[in-house]
Amino acid sequence: MKQLYKRDPKQALDIADRIIKNTYRTLLTRGQKGCYIYCVDKGLAEYLKKSLNN
Repeated sequence: MKQLYKRDPKQALDIADRIIKNTYRTLLTRGQKGCYIYCVDKGLAEYLKKSLNN
């Protein structure tokens, strides 16, 4: 990507823009069923349960 940017900055930025937008689109569509958090620390798990239920 660095070499492409040196040769053609506009094309490199267009490619980077498409990659970034596709990444966010993928992450946002996968979160439609909710967000799951796994805690090893029991105290943190309890705190999160109490905080998220309010």
